[in-house]
Amino acid sequence: MTKLFLLSKKSIVERFLKKTDYALSAFSFVNIFTWKDFFDFRFQVIGGTLCIFAKNVLGSFLYLPPLGKEMTKETIDLCFETMFKENKGRGVSRIENVEEKDLSFFPKEQYQLYKKSEEFVYRREDIAGLRGNKYKSKRALYNQFVRQQKSTFVAYTPKMRKACLQLYLQWAKERKKGHSDGIYQQMIDESYQVHDLCLRYHQKLGLIGRVVFVQGVLSAYSFGFVLKDDTFCVLLEVADLKIKGLPTYIFKEFCSDLQVQNFPFVNVMDDFGLDRIRKTKLLFRPCQVHACYVVSRKDK
Repeated sequence: MTKLFLLSKKSIVERFLKKTDYALSAFSFVNIFTWKDFFDFRFQVIGGTLCIFAKNVLGSFLYLPPLGKEMTKETIDLCFETMFKENKGRGVSRIENVEEKDLSFFPKEQYQLYKKSEEFVYRREDIAGLRGNKYKSKRALYNQFVRQQKSTFVAYTPKMRKACLQLYLQWAKERKKGHSDGIYQQMIDESYQVHDLCLRYHQKLGLIGRVVFVQGVLSAYSFGFVLKDDTFCVLLEVADLKIKGLPTYIFKEFCSDLQVQNFPFVNVMDDFGLDRIRKTKLLFRPCQVHACYVVSRKDK
């Protein structure tokens, strides 16, 4: 699938998203685009809703529940029949990224539900301020960084792309040292492509990017996007692991940024199934935690 073809679908996806009630970060064109090297996407209007099918060597599945004002049992049935036909008996037909509020469409007698992950949402002003006893340790890390490091927090420009990718490779090498799990290591390797796509296409995707220079060296970067009217989503964040307090610094500064400060909430996505990341995200005291489910039919 060419990048231009997928980019041409941005307007229709966003038009149907405006009619949809959602909380998860997967409900965004940005999220779909970042997976373009791993899936072929097909867009089909069924029952007045936009259905986004994703296909790889294993088969086809529905990347999101049908998008639009009204998801119906009839539309869901048509989506599964479409997948059953395409997958020719292979047990990969499913709907990904189903929110808890929509589980009533999938009665347990007929469907299997698998809880895939949870996403964490914070009050933006809590992170921007780090006030109170509950943020004492994070505030100490931020203040230590400010005292010890000469740094600048600036907007990303395309000329920084190479340095960002070099930082990612350095970060990935350090992360992989501490995790021998093959799935985790594969995830780290594949994420390089996602980061490169975002760095290349940040303007076309409407991403907001920020970087931190420490002692004149690019040492952290973060990218995010408008998920919905009241929520900003942090999509990527990479920081030099040797610099204490840097992850807290860039997160706080991003949440204080002029382009972000009008959003009451910040979604930082999931924990990738890793207990260490989950504990870190819980330390920032989320005000909302949204579960994400995968749904399949029991009769197939």
